[in-house]
Amino acid sequence: MRVAFGVLAAVAVATLGWTSPAQAHWELVDGERGYLELKANLQLMSAYVDMRGLKGIADVPGLSEEASLGGAVGRMEWYGQWGSRADLTLHNRFYWQSSSLPEEFVGQGLGASAGVERRVDTRVDLLESEEFRFTHDLDRAVLGLYFHRMDIYLGRQAIRWGVSDLFAVADRFAPLSPFELDTIQRRGIDAARAVTHLSPRWELDMVVADRGSGQPLSLGTRVEYFGARADVYAGMGRFWERFSAMGGLSLLAGNWKVFAEAEGLWNIDEEELERPRTTIGAQRVSMDWQMGLEYHYNGLGFDGTEGYGAAMAREELARGESYLMGRHYVGATGMYLTQGSWRFRGGMMMNIFDPSAIFFPAVEYEIEDQLTITAGAYGSVGERGEIDVEATEGGELESTVVVPSEFGASSNLYFLQMTAFF
Repeated sequence: MRVAFGVLAAVAVATLGWTSPAQAHWELVDGERGYLELKANLQLMSAYVDMRGLKGIADVPGLSEEASLGGAVGRMEWYGQWGSRADLTLHNRFYWQSSSLPEEFVGQGLGASAGVERRVDTRVDLLESEEFRFTHDLDRAVLGLYFHRMDIYLGRQAIRWGVSDLFAVADRFAPLSPFELDTIQRRGIDAARAVTHLSPRWELDMVVADRGSGQPLSLGTRVEYFGARADVYAGMGRFWERFSAMGGLSLLAGNWKVFAEAEGLWNIDEEELERPRTTIGAQRVSMDWQMGLEYHYNGLGFDGTEGYGAAMAREELARGESYLMGRHYVGATGMYLTQGSWRFRGGMMMNIFDPSAIFFPAVEYEIEDQLTITAGAYGSVGERGEIDVEATEGGELESTVVVPSEFGASSNLYFLQMTAFF
């Protein structure tokens, strides 16, 4: 653990000496017909994981009650434009993770979002072991074509739908985990997208997205109205084995934004209508502070803890369709900006009928707009999980995690993070 924090501190000091406001980006080509520029960013994270509240952990050979977790995400962002009709975006993404825990026990931090399945896999494992992984991926490769009333995007890109922050309903293409620390750029998916500007206030968005070998394509279309104080959208599509119909709105009133969205689901394989997913919320934003409140209905829809063990093996969790197992949730977020370089932010998510909750406070210090140091934590409240260890017929030990509450079973994590832009 001391080594992980030492490496982070050393890189932070080196970066402090390297970055300056003049290095926000590099203009490689700047001509009359087009230009090419390069940007870069780097995130480093070191964390202490406290699993002492997990019952039975001492009975599992090789598993410690305390662990260290290190990670880094770096991006080189290339952007080129030719005239006013076309541009090209490429991202080299480097990802490093080191952990003394098995992967199934790491639920927060860098790389917490579900992995992206692609038919064309460009990820290269540069170094890999049981505790260490260093990979490179071409995470953006998108050609943008611009016409009078239509914009077309072809290739690897990130797509976000919906208006919710904590409890995303319509964010179906490349969703972020609520416990993800890499929020600068979400992972890219292979897709073709056409955005038609029907009028200054109406927009039609159509997407065809790859889901990897053996999976049907995701098809979605959405129409959105942008008003002076109200935005409204409605859409439909097929995502994996479900047909979805969705809609949402957001209203502005002074410093307040009120929003709501819902999704109805039809299971194509089982030929049945599933429970809808809904989120309602409000945000207040001012120059120095903001706060938000949200209520969410139906993650995976389990109304009792007896189904949590089966829920953890569901494909919907593995591929990021939902990161929640229960049925009723509330959440809150807040941020306060000082006159100087300090920022205080935090939030919480609560499963109402578990009951259990997870809190994620953080404090940030910004250095010349290009370097931010963050210290934060994920702390859980609720009935703790338990590891049940049994011997198989072959004499090997097999461990199963019993989850009596959704967030109470989570480990506590305390992290130090650095984010730098070059």
